[in-house]
Amino acid sequence: DSLNILGVSLKKSNKGVKDSFVKGVYQRILGSFDMKKGFLKEGLFLLKSSRSIFINLGDNRLISEAFNQTGICYLLLSDFKHAQENFNASMEFGRRSESVTHSYLAMINLAQCYQLDGDLESAKLYTNKYIKSAIEGEKYESAANGYSFLGQISMDETKLEKAIFLFQQQMECAKKSSAPLILTRAKNNLAITFFLQGKPKVSLRLFQEVLEERKKQSVLPYLCDAYLNLGNTHLEMENKNKGNQYLDSAIYLTKKHALITYNIEALETKYEFDSSAALQNEIVALKKKQKRIVVKQRNERTLNAAPIVNKMSPENLPWCMYLIFLMTLIVLYVFSRKSLSDEG
Repeated sequence: DSLNILGVSLKKSNKGVKDSFVKGVYQRILGSFDMKKGFLKEGLFLLKSSRSIFINLGDNRLISEAFNQTGICYLLLSDFKHAQENFNASMEFGRRSESVTHSYLAMINLAQCYQLDGDLESAKLYTNKYIKSAIEGEKYESAANGYSFLGQISMDETKLEKAIFLFQQQMECAKKSSAPLILTRAKNNLAITFFLQGKPKVSLRLFQEVLEERKKQSVLPYLCDAYLNLGNTHLEMENKNKGNQYLDSAIYLTKKHALITYNIEALETKYEFDSSAALQNEIVALKKKQKRIVVKQRNERTLNAAPIVNKMSPENLPWCMYLIFLMTLIVLYVFSRKSLSDEG
């Protein structure tokens, strides 16, 4: 996994230097990896340690991001009280920074916290505030994610016409952001909603468009989702041959590229329609293999080797690490934003 590889690499590079900023970065990366893999308490420990380092460094933007990350971890632990406290702290430090974006960075997560805690009115209120702030700052990709979340809430409330309107708003913001992945995600949301509305032909047409777009975008997990959605829809319509063809394409794709998590997801989707013992055994074997891999990855963090001699001079190290940190944020963004609308 790229997060673990990057975190371990930074930890090794810092062994002979012991730069506090670098330590904060690799703890944040490794904590995010743990959170992603379900080691929530271990991840929270690392994220809180990273946050303490950034607080001592006094960079309000980093502190804002750190509180947002710990808030997400508390949210996954269903500790809504501490999640809300952390998201509010993130926005407070964001307001103290020079970055307007950081002042509302955590607001969409705060909205999700209220939603999961059953307070839909507060969830909608904060999402609309988030969208307003994003549009004012011309951050249309963020606004699109906000509309996506509002659409998901409307779907949960079975207000499908409203959900369609909100996903269309998502599409409009995605067009303004020149972000093809977000635009395709909006179309995917519309396809799901039309299917729930009893319009399978419209849904199939949109899912087919999503598949063609994702082939061009070449993001394998999203391409896998596209095959699964088409397979699911055809099978629900009792088009068994076509449905199985698409599911088999997803299984082949994930197996070919060793995407174990998505391979399991694809096999489990097929198992819903074909509960054979062979398929069940394959899923069980893959989950055991996945567990072994994660344990091995986490064990790589224990550094027993001699300190690595860093070729960079100490005075240049922090600048270089800031560049690495920016690259890290992109990795974390991709991980966290497979979020609200690509579940289906």
